Amino acid sequence: MLQFLREYGFNVHSQNLEDGVISECVKRLGLTCSHAVEIGGNDGRWMSNTAHLIEQGWSGLFVEADYNLYRQCVSNWKHNPPVRVQCSRVDGRNVNAFVDERCDLLSIDTDGSDYAIFCGMKPRPKIVIVEIDSSIEPPSERVNSDGGVGYWTMTVAALERGYFVLCHTGNLILVKQEYGHLFPECEPHPLLEWELYFNRSWLR
Repeated sequence: MLQFLREYGFNVHSQNLEDGVISECVKRLGLTCSHAVEIGGNDGRWMSNTAHLIEQGWSGLFVEADYNLYRQCVSNWKHNPPVRVQCSRVDGRNVNAFVDERCDLLSIDTDGSDYAIFCGMKPRPKIVIVEIDSSIEPPSERVNSDGGVGYWTMTVAALERGYFVLCHTGNLILVKQEYGHLFPECEPHPLLEWELYFNRSWLR
């Protein structure tokens, strides 16, 4: 898991090496010109987990609740017709209005509703990047004041929904379990190896 991040991680638009990990996932899954959704899209480029894919030909949807960031996102992608931008709040009740079966990669970063969105989602994208509160150490199931959860709670939800944890970057990068054979270097029991995800001194 950490080895995967060390070997493949790099940033183009992402914050914590997600672009490299995602690129390797996309390569192994054989995805080309697919569709990505980013909930908590910001301005569509800064700390984005989907912008690098869109620049390589993917279609995309950015959903951003802040109107000023939404307008910046519209401006940043106005010359790219396969990209749509919507200004909306997303939670576990309305997530399926934005994520459908076309979505192969979903990024969720709303600073609070991420767990509810993930649990409320009916489609199962092949790859999901979801923010967690990494200050909540396992095995605590504590929920923070914004509604965010830690590694343990999100990993349990992922396993229940047919995903495994590929790596932890501050976000959890999840891949559908049916593709586990494409990632032979990954540990089979992520809940038992949680200590590895929090030993990130090599990133400093």
